[in-house]
Amino acid sequence: MKNIVAIDVGNSETTVGVGNNLSWRSYRYTTRKTITSDELFMMFKTTIDPESINDENLDGSIICSVVPQITESVVEATERFTSKKVYTVGPGIKTGLKVNIDNPKELGPDRIANSVGGFKMAQKSVIIVDLGTATTFDVVNDKKEYLGGSIAPGIKISLEALTTKTSSLKSVEILSPKSVIGKNTYEAIQSGLILGHASMIDSMLEKIILETGTNPKIVITGGLGEVIQPQLNVETEYSKDLTLNGLEEIYFLNN
Repeated sequence: MKNIVAIDVGNSETTVGVGNNLSWRSYRYTTRKTITSDELFMMFKTTIDPESINDENLDGSIICSVVPQITESVVEATERFTSKKVYTVGPGIKTGLKVNIDNPKELGPDRIANSVGGFKMAQKSVIIVDLGTATTFDVVNDKKEYLGGSIAPGIKISLEALTTKTSSLKSVEILSPKSVIGKNTYEAIQSGLILGHASMIDSMLEKIILETGTNPKIVITGGLGEVIQPQLNVETEYSKDLTLNGLEEIYFLNN
């Protein structure tokens, strides 16, 4: 099975996956809105194993980006680096999803990839919770129809807001506290941040399930998913590479 290069350009981090749904080798870079295609090319060249993207091993590339300022630069750098055609998730690309929202063009490419990957994983109705810069909920029914979702401030944004808008509260490590009742300010912030966020997710999932009247699979993904998942009351499955798997599925639908 040949590799593809799947790139998820997020607001905070850009993830480059080389491989396929059997195995991904991931590279993470800080997203910079002023980066050029030459800079990106050099980053790829100095960090990604060239053997994994040679003609014998590589089929092609696909990108989803929520940072339009650098999307074209990422496409140019990827085409130059791989010498292959690059697909971009957006208008006109086949996803296999029927998007039932007011304005389908508003749906972020990363959320499309997550929904495709989540449905492939579940093979039935599914709710995907992605814990990144924002915490997003995406709902797909058993007919592979995207029904909509919800967006909340992510954990890092919440922590940044808390520490910059107050004079005496300092930043903390994003780790689960020992108990709900913090014995000091540090533990109290961790409790509100992690356990409070987990409680929000539990409640939102309960409301979504009640509203849809289904028994969906719940998939957790995103950089902070492993921290939050153990604190949830509902049964979930964690998928580190859900976005990359969704991008691969979209790539082969179009190739």
